Amino acid sequence: MYFVKESLRQNRFWLRIMQEHSLFIRLGLPCDETQLIREAEQFEQLFFNLRATLKRLPATREAVREFNETVIEALGRLIDFKTEVLNRLITCDLGGSNLPLLIDHVRREAIRFRTILLRLQNNIKIPLAEQALQEEIFWLRIMGDHAWFIAHLLDPSERLLVKQSEQFAENFETLRLQARDLESMEVPQAFENWLLPESLRKRYLPPGFGQLPDAILIPRLERFNEEVIQATAEIRDFKETALQLIESCKVLSIIPPLLADHVLREAQMALEDLQIVGRKIHCSHK
Repeated sequence: MYFVKESLRQNRFWLRIMQEHSLFIRLGLPCDETQLIREAEQFEQLFFNLRATLKRLPATREAVREFNETVIEALGRLIDFKTEVLNRLITCDLGGSNLPLLIDHVRREAIRFRTILLRLQNNIKIPLAEQALQEEIFWLRIMGDHAWFIAHLLDPSERLLVKQSEQFAENFETLRLQARDLESMEVPQAFENWLLPESLRKRYLPPGFGQLPDAILIPRLERFNEEVIQATAEIRDFKETALQLIESCKVLSIIPPLLADHVLREAQMALEDLQIVGRKIHCSHK
């Protein structure tokens, strides 16, 4: 059953990621921010416990649906916590070593995880063109962010690796902009949604809104998906090499091995998601 299989796949991956986000945020907080540190520790424990529950969870629709609801509630609280940290950072009210873009990055991942679970819970289907572009745009930005973070956490003396990381970041930004071009061609509704004020998106839209052509799937999207997969595989291999160098102390950086492993696992998940949607696109053209 798709609902059970996909719910378990997403939870197995993202629950660990959420636990590690809480750890990374905690480690980057100033030592005098005891309340935020305690909250981060509580989230670490919460997602550790959810992972333990998942291991014992019966693979039935009823059990998985109930578990998803628990995770959705936990994610809402975590998103609020990440928002508090981010807002204090960008208003110069919080020190430490957490970059604002890093907190925005991990909040985006939590929002996407919750959205995936909400779609599963409510059996919400997304047109294939829209689904593919959402996957591509999300992962292209995540991989580009990773490249910038790596460049900033490497010692400046690692000039070749810094340059390589920056080149990855630029390549992913080029692909992300191309994905946005394809999105406006294939999914015009996405552009109108972007133009709407946030308050209007949460209620019934007045007549005139939403009267746009349906999303269409074009052959170019299959080729683009392959290009994104290739770029993601390349940075996955780069991250794998970086992890080996970090673990053997053969590179100068302030990147802990767990963080290097964390971004490597995300690249592997990106490949899995992109390959899944790629197979759907290919089958639709037969």
